[in-house]
Amino acid sequence: MQKPENPFLLSNYISPEYFCNRVNETEIILNNIENNVSTTCFAQRRLGKTALLHHVFNSLLHKSKAKCIYIDIYATQKLQDFTNQLANSIYKIYPENKGVGKRFWELIKLFRPVVSIDELTGAPELSLDVSQPRQLERTIPQLLNFLDEQKHKTVIAIDEFQQILSYPENNVEALLRSSIQQLNNVSFIFCGSNQAMMFEIFNSAKRPFYASTRSLHLQKIEAPDYFEFIESNFQKFKMHITTDAIDNILELTTIHTYYTQALCHRIFSLKVKEINSQMVHKALNSLLIENEGVYYQYRNLLTKAQWKLLKALAVEEKVEQPYSVQFLNKHNLGTSAMVKRSLESLIQKEMIYRNVSVERPYYEVYDKFLMRWLQRR
Repeated sequence: MQKPENPFLLSNYISPEYFCNRVNETEIILNNIENNVSTTCFAQRRLGKTALLHHVFNSLLHKSKAKCIYIDIYATQKLQDFTNQLANSIYKIYPENKGVGKRFWELIKLFRPVVSIDELTGAPELSLDVSQPRQLERTIPQLLNFLDEQKHKTVIAIDEFQQILSYPENNVEALLRSSIQQLNNVSFIFCGSNQAMMFEIFNSAKRPFYASTRSLHLQKIEAPDYFEFIESNFQKFKMHITTDAIDNILELTTIHTYYTQALCHRIFSLKVKEINSQMVHKALNSLLIENEGVYYQYRNLLTKAQWKLLKALAVEEKVEQPYSVQFLNKHNLGTSAMVKRSLESLIQKEMIYRNVSVERPYYEVYDKFLMRWLQRR
């Protein structure tokens, strides 16, 4: 494995060496898999859930012979897209020219499989001709049963699982649930960043997936753990970073994984041997200047009321009662009805997030760099 030039990764997963903590979460998921229990992972965007999934997969590959499949369905629009992603993922772990792969190819022959080359990655891509509803209803159970029949356990992680609620087909949840509950040798990890939609799927007694999984709410990494991770990674490259500088990093990014990594990545790229708080703010300023065009575009796309509310939430950082007279008057936001409409719109646009996984729920700006930029305006 080639070591990265910058240890603070912004995407992908390389190895545990470049992954911060998540020991308890990893153990919970691995224990669920061992006991053939599916896991539902609730998390904000950019909090590191995808890296956690690949970290779990890395642990499985070292501890067992399990086959691991990761599917991100955020871009899918219908059940056929989901089916093709699943089939393509199976095709990648069981190549056509090997024993199990040949049996898989025999299975999907009826669906007129087509293999093409992805123009971006150069990797082969498999798609099936399963546009008819009855074909779709048969195909997914067949694909999952094929995996269930293999000698090795299969773990399937489906990211942004809430996307199935936007499919035009009205029986997707029931179809998937009925297919999954028959399996003995396949475990699932369902992840999603839209908390409301994920709760609707898994916590509503009226839905097929109700009480079918164990829940895991992914929280921010504890400050001492991230502090040690940051310090040690700079030290590996003979770079000294002060205690105040690390504290500044964690404060400025609110220990939200992506933003903490991005700021550390930028600081590391400065290639200085002594890093202090001044360097931290210099790195943050460069990031905010780079994104300034995007932030101005946000302002042009939002109404005046929405922009004022977004800025007010950025200034406060955490707001438990956005309809309180004190909050409305302090930021000159108008009536509670106006704020309610703006808040709903900003949440729908995923610019605002309501954190309900804590004892006292609150609203916050999703993008922590945008939050810091707004605080300066």
